[in-house]
Amino acid sequence: MPVSPGRKKRHKNLKYILIGAIGGGVLLAAVIAAVLYCLVCSGSRRNTSRNDRRESGVRNTQLAASGTAGSAVNAGAQPSASPANLAKVGDSFGYDQLVEATLNFGDDRLIKHGHSGDLFLGVLHEGTSVVVKRITSSMARKDAYMAELDLFAKGLHERLVPIMGHCLDKEEEKFLVYRFVRNGDLSSALHRKSGEEEEGLQSLDWIKRLKIATGVAEALCYLHHECNPPMVHRDVQASSILLDDKFDVRLGSLSEVCPQEGEGHQNVITKLLRFSSTADQGSSGSPSASCSYDVYCFGKVLLELVTGRLGISASNDSATSDWLDNTLRYINIYEKELMSKIIDPSLIIDEDHLEEVWAMAIVAKSCLNPRSSKRPPMKYILKALENPLKVVREDNGGSSSARLRATSSRGSWNAAFFGSWRHSSSDIGPSRDDNLLKRSETIKSSGGSNGDHSSSRRRQSKEIFPEPSGSRDTED
Repeated sequence: MPVSPGRKKRHKNLKYILIGAIGGGVLLAAVIAAVLYCLVCSGSRRNTSRNDRRESGVRNTQLAASGTAGSAVNAGAQPSASPANLAKVGDSFGYDQLVEATLNFGDDRLIKHGHSGDLFLGVLHEGTSVVVKRITSSMARKDAYMAELDLFAKGLHERLVPIMGHCLDKEEEKFLVYRFVRNGDLSSALHRKSGEEEEGLQSLDWIKRLKIATGVAEALCYLHHECNPPMVHRDVQASSILLDDKFDVRLGSLSEVCPQEGEGHQNVITKLLRFSSTADQGSSGSPSASCSYDVYCFGKVLLELVTGRLGISASNDSATSDWLDNTLRYINIYEKELMSKIIDPSLIIDEDHLEEVWAMAIVAKSCLNPRSSKRPPMKYILKALENPLKVVREDNGGSSSARLRATSSRGSWNAAFFGSWRHSSSDIGPSRDDNLLKRSETIKSSGGSNGDHSSSRRRQSKEIFPEPSGSRDTED
């Protein structure tokens, strides 16, 4: 039976449609493949360029130490720690001088094996106690000392470990020399053995803990907000926090410090190419070079100070994650009594100090938001730790002018910090305890309790979480 002309025409049109669809699909796939290839090549070139710059800085620093940099350095090279900048990074020590100071790097002078080098206690001729870091060619990162020299070349800060100098004489070994910090690191100072055998462990009091938290925040504020470009520590934990004889913080473990990775250029395709499901891990599994990663790690340090639980800031295993999830359930802006379930039992505190502990826990919870874009910047965290009672209180001034001044300062402060914390708490999601506490809060009297030493009152939700002015949230 002959096929009608109309049916032939329809078959012809269908053939053209199929050819067009297949061709368009192939073309689209080719475009996507080309874009992916360009992005991968661009990332490889950036990594190669970064490595080349670091290797150039290492070579030029070594030449400067041997006194041959003037003739050997290529005129076009731009090392981070240039020969001229080395003069800003303390004194140049001789190898024999360090051998004598550390008794030939004897085992009895070994403080610990660090991930970037071994640390030895030394004593210089004039009696000054020092710590010498030895970085050998067998280390995974034998050029790790360059990251520290780069940072110290930018200028010294009172909250960073005090560097005294360096020794770059030997090809196979490099040395950095620091001033000895008497109280060790936070991991050993938080609970340390007393001189009396029967007294067991002595715990740091709350005043010292708050001072330490504020000091670490100051150090991270310097790295994040005062350095240009912003610098990321990437190793914030209790063992990195050194304490001098007055328990002032000297942040150490600076070998991982690097500039923050820029994210302004990333588009939707770039974000889809992320191999990790979290924002805190780099593509190689190393810590992410983002300030929000430091904030997250700092949140774990704060919980360590609040709970007295050792090792939390140094661990990322499943047991630690479970402990964090369970602990965060008891941190609630509406009810401080829940703090009794997680607070370090060795702390002896009054009512004011209890509210400060409560405030620090709230700050820690905001730092530990699983979404990096919802964590507050360090400058807001520092402001909260410097004024912890403002986190949980609103004082009722006696006069209208006092109330106006207080409201004005609180308004700007709350907009800065609590705007971020509002997003933080909403993303984590309320627990069953949170919901019960919120319901119970509505039936509580707003008047002061009998015998209460403070004239503070519990704030309503709109007062606690005002909308931040001029800020826009960005997705990861």
